[in-house]
Amino acid sequence: MEKLADDWITKGRLDFEYKKYILLAYLQHVGKSFEQHKLYPSFADLIMHYKNAAQLKDGKQNLWKSFPKELTQVDLKNFRLFFESKVTEDDQLLELENIIDFAMNKLQNHIMVGKNIFDEVEKQIIIEPVGVKALGENEGLLLIDPQYESFYHVYQYRISIFEAAEEKIRGLQTVFIDRIKKSIGTTLEQIKIQVLRNIQLVSNYSAFRVVALQPYPYEETLLPIVKRSFSSYLDNNYR
Repeated sequence: MEKLADDWITKGRLDFEYKKYILLAYLQHVGKSFEQHKLYPSFADLIMHYKNAAQLKDGKQNLWKSFPKELTQVDLKNFRLFFESKVTEDDQLLELENIIDFAMNKLQNHIMVGKNIFDEVEKQIIIEPVGVKALGENEGLLLIDPQYESFYHVYQYRISIFEAAEEKIRGLQTVFIDRIKKSIGTTLEQIKIQVLRNIQLVSNYSAFRVVALQPYPYEETLLPIVKRSFSSYLDNNYR
């Protein structure tokens, strides 16, 4: 099973064995992708499903707390009151809790595997500026340089900064421009100038080279990690 519905826990019949079968079939597919070092979109989906399960768990606990309770004991010595819920959890609620707990445990295990792959790939990435830095770094060129390929992957990037929940968040947008064959006689600065000329942009545009030392699936792993790493690089070095 390649995809798992966002509402897979509550959709259909609420049966632990049935939901377990659905989840394990999906995680089997995720595991095979991770074995091939294909990280996305599975890694992002795992995190989303874990958050959904956690919200369901919190929602169930809040629902349970909202049920009416009756006073059962008074401790005058310690000034404490003891209450007991007037509603008992039925089989469906218990089944739901078992499903959620099982799902969160399995999802978290696979998330850790994905995070290890992410960290492994990120350690193999080197980011460096190309030529003279422009005054602003919010837009420019991104040259991805897999050392095991004979081409540069060239992108135009733009950073958008917006505020959410009282913090500033960077959003990175990229547009693929071209693949350029590597040549001993051609410098990165020359490639930068030629690309800018071809797309009719000013020559003092910022440009960065991202070196990837080890081979990983490009679309599913290297490119999304490069984007996240590059966004963090700009945030840490060009605030």
